[in-house]
Amino acid sequence: MNSFTNSVLLFFSIPLIGFCIYVGYDVQIDFLHMSGAELPFQSYVYLAFGLLFFGLLGWRSARRWMGVYIVNKTNRFAWNSPISNKRKQRVITYTLLEVLVMSSLACALYITLDLWVFPAAVLIFFSLENIVFLLSGAKSRFRVGVSSKAIIAADREVVIVYFSGLQKITLGKDSIYFDYIKELQLLFPTDCLEKDQISVFKKEVQKMIDRDKVLIRNKD
Repeated sequence: MNSFTNSVLLFFSIPLIGFCIYVGYDVQIDFLHMSGAELPFQSYVYLAFGLLFFGLLGWRSARRWMGVYIVNKTNRFAWNSPISNKRKQRVITYTLLEVLVMSSLACALYITLDLWVFPAAVLIFFSLENIVFLLSGAKSRFRVGVSSKAIIAADREVVIVYFSGLQKITLGKDSIYFDYIKELQLLFPTDCLEKDQISVFKKEVQKMIDRDKVLIRNKD
C-alpha cells in the first residue's frame, strides 16, 4: 500500500515541480510563445494535483486508521499482540521519512512560487496527520490479531489475510505462505512479532484452519 502510494505521489510530483518552476521563475516557453507566468488555467492545474494528492493520501490514511481501530478491538480476536519493538522502530523511521519528503516538497513549492498552493497545503496537512498517527500508536496500538476469519496486522501498513478459500499454508521460519484457489499466494512476515510470540501465533493460526480442507506444511 505505502510503496504504491509513494510511487504514484512521486510520479506526479515531478511534472508538478516542473510546472511550478516554469511559473515561479517565469521561464520563457518558445513553442507556446509565452512565459511561464502567462500560462493559462494555473489554478485548475494546482486544483487537479491537489485533489489527486488528497485522494491518494486520504485513502491511505483512512485505511491505516481503520486497520488500527479494528485490531485494537481485542475482544473480537482469539489472539492479539502488539507488534515487535524492531518493527515499531521501522514504522517510526519510514513514517518520519515520509513526513520529511512531503514537507520538503511542500516547502519547495512555496519557495518556487512564493505563495501557498493547494497541493502544498495537502502535503503539509498529511505530514501533520502522519505525526499524529505515530503518536497515537505509541501506546501499543500497532498490533497483530488472529480471528476465526482472518489475520490482521495494522501499523503504517495494513495486512489482512483471510482464511476462506485457502488450499495450503506453509509455515516458514520468517514468513507464513497462504496458497489460495486460482494460484494466488499471500505472504505474512512473522518478523512483525517478538520472537517469543511467533510460535504462539503459528499455533493460533493452525487452530483456525480446517485441516480436512487445508494442507499445512511446516518448513521451520
